[in-house]
Amino acid sequence: MAIKEVLLPLTSYPIPTEERAIDQAVQLIKSLQANVSAVTFELDIRSPVGLYADPVNIRGIIAAESKKSATNAQNLLRSFQSIAGHWGVRHEQNIVRCTPAEFSTHLITRSRTVDLTMFAMRPEDADQRSVAEELIFGSGRPVIVFPDEHRRELAKSLTNVAIAWDSSRPCARAIADALPLLERANAVQIFTVPDDKTIDKANTAMLLNYLKAHGVRAIFEEVKSGERLIGDVFSDYIRLNHIELLVMGAYGHSRLREFLLGGATKGILSKPPGWVLLSH
Repeated sequence: MAIKEVLLPLTSYPIPTEERAIDQAVQLIKSLQANVSAVTFELDIRSPVGLYADPVNIRGIIAAESKKSATNAQNLLRSFQSIAGHWGVRHEQNIVRCTPAEFSTHLITRSRTVDLTMFAMRPEDADQRSVAEELIFGSGRPVIVFPDEHRRELAKSLTNVAIAWDSSRPCARAIADALPLLERANAVQIFTVPDDKTIDKANTAMLLNYLKAHGVRAIFEEVKSGERLIGDVFSDYIRLNHIELLVMGAYGHSRLREFLLGGATKGILSKPPGWVLLSH
């Protein structure tokens, strides 16, 4: 199934999504011949409950922050419309007004009715990582995260793709979700990290046959982690092999209502090394 509809959330507060990140996302969407819907948010930032005395003008400060979000949202949509028009990509856009607490719920609802969500992330931004987690684990759809960094150049089309294979259910789901992209790639590399998790070689052979049945010819290799964190292993592999898209399953589990990420997922979401498709 081809990717036809893509959702592109644009962060309006506290720091707006970089125009360069919007441009790179739209160019990739153009290469997929897909439609894109951009959504951004005017956040209604409210005073704390029970705030009667206001000796330091907290109400004024909060009102200014809400206005900042609204201004950023308007500017983001103007930039998006200009960029999408420039590249000739079919597009639509809208602004949602909500409280910060309602933000993720609105975004997840929208993401469930598209083929793919693309989300720009600033490295080490805990709030954005939280939003990405909500999307990946709540949308039921694949999510591509990518770095929102000034001057960072990303591939305009995805010809060299890698799959981080661990034979898990999330990874199998990610591969199925990524098939439209894998079928378009010129090269697909599958890698495992055996000193992190033992993989049955027969299982890997079945994966290669499955991909071959879909017209995807892939090669397989094992990568030693050494003393590196698993997220760093993935990032190093992408850099050394000039990978344009990493496909991986997102792993996490609940503990006392707190969601804990697996090491690879946490590492990649903390600092995406490029285009990364994650599914759960």
